[in-house]
Amino acid sequence: MAVHIFVVDESNYEICIRRGLAAIPDSDNPNTMDGLISRMTMVRKGDYVLFYITLKKELRGIFRVLDAPFYDKAEVWPVVNNQYYPLRVRIENSRYVFPNPIRLSDIYDLRDRGKVWTFALKRPGFGSRNVMFSISSNEFEELFNLYLKLNPIYGEPHQIEEPYRYCPPNLLNYLSIDRYTYIPKYEYTLMSLLSDGLAKGRYKNIFGDYNDYLCYVPTSFDKEIDVLLAFAHPENCKQIIAYNIIELKKDRFDEMALGQLLQYEDWFLRKKVNGDSCTLRTTAIAKRFDIKVITYLRTRKLLENKYVTLLEYRNTQDGLEFKPIEY
Repeated sequence: MAVHIFVVDESNYEICIRRGLAAIPDSDNPNTMDGLISRMTMVRKGDYVLFYITLKKELRGIFRVLDAPFYDKAEVWPVVNNQYYPLRVRIENSRYVFPNPIRLSDIYDLRDRGKVWTFALKRPGFGSRNVMFSISSNEFEELFNLYLKLNPIYGEPHQIEEPYRYCPPNLLNYLSIDRYTYIPKYEYTLMSLLSDGLAKGRYKNIFGDYNDYLCYVPTSFDKEIDVLLAFAHPENCKQIIAYNIIELKKDRFDEMALGQLLQYEDWFLRKKVNGDSCTLRTTAIAKRFDIKVITYLRTRKLLENKYVTLLEYRNTQDGLEFKPIEY
């Protein structure tokens, strides 16, 4: 299960915990809007939610997601520049109430020791502030242990004071999709559809029985991995035995896209799994694949016994469908 961190200021945080609601802004730009939706579609019922308080530079709370995210513009937070934060998800208190927060310096200490590596307050390559990002279950365990060290005594869970009303999940209705052909307009649109399907466990017949998945995973070379799936040992959910790096393109997967995917593969092998190639799988998703990509991968498979799964996608009324490409 992924853990989601929402970046807020002090006053908005107080409203979040009073109303039992976490949210991010929308955008008038359709491409940016689909990118924001793609972050929220990965949130699932039962996931944990934490809040990073900007000026205080600290992490607070462990909350649980009540139901699927939704779009709703009813005024909750003070409206500044016509911003309502309409991409929302309802939350409730978990059974862990920690009065002492985690300081940013302590998180960076964990990151320096390799314990936390997807915590990113800024988007690599974009230079913009992250309004919401996600970390893996294993990283959350490190933060949870730190919470316990800082809080020898923790409080009792309490009811949300002014719980927000239930709203049906409707985020996909706001994506840029042709209503006749179902073709996604942007890469972020495709990302939203994939993220939504992964959250619902829809593609385990394609990718396998993954336990955890993350989108927009930061790397040390200022790029983000589109999707990272983690597979745990069936007898020990804390032991991750394999990963799958997924790179997707809305239309054509060319040599440049392949170079990006192989760069992710090389970085992950060196930095995260100590060169154990059996631990890592790589997958490319696109509408079509250049012949040069297929030729290169065929030669690589023959000479190095390294394989990249190629999946052609099409979007239907019922969601994404995938066709494996043999080479």
